[in-house]
Amino acid sequence: MEERLKLLSRAMQAGTVAVAVAGIVTGNLTWVPAAIIALFISFIPSILRHDLNITLPIELNFWIVLALFLHVVGGFSGFYNTIPGWDHLTHMMSASLIGALGFVTVVIVDKYVESIHLPRPFLAFFILMFTMAMGALWEIMEFANDSLAHTKLQYDLTDTMLDLLFDAFAGFVVAVLGVHYLLRVSADHFVESLNVDEARDKIVDYLQKRKDSA
Repeated sequence: MEERLKLLSRAMQAGTVAVAVAGIVTGNLTWVPAAIIALFISFIPSILRHDLNITLPIELNFWIVLALFLHVVGGFSGFYNTIPGWDHLTHMMSASLIGALGFVTVVIVDKYVESIHLPRPFLAFFILMFTMAMGALWEIMEFANDSLAHTKLQYDLTDTMLDLLFDAFAGFVVAVLGVHYLLRVSADHFVESLNVDEARDKIVDYLQKRKDSA
């Protein structure tokens, strides 16, 4: 299963490169920057693993690449305008990804910051609120872009509200699954599987060396 997800991720990264190349060749440059940025973001987990030995779950790596790929391909191919619900699908996937990253972050903070203790119900509430907040921020950015650049990222009020509802649904699902996961696997074991301790030591050593050499 792990190898299959890795192969699928590599295929989608190759597809993102193809979008960038096709945009340059055909002169359709609108989505070329987005494809390049998406490709860079998709390699961040590999960079973290190589430089800091932080190992994100393979499922989360796959979800990052999938969400980025669907967004770029959908924009380049015009799916946002031709396929009903494509916009809401990508919103929900992106929101679930943000919720998952928020889950990973808050569990790490809960472990290492002694002054913070998050009961499981509050953890679920935080993930839901964090996901919805990021979704609202995205809608504000779309509104600002439409107002300043005269684009049509937002069609009408109903479209915006549906996007936020899909964001809320994705956040709720991630919150429930995250709390359920921590009932089966301890937070300490989860953080250890990410190799956060080793990454922290590397960062501390690097900062100390910079300080000594200054």
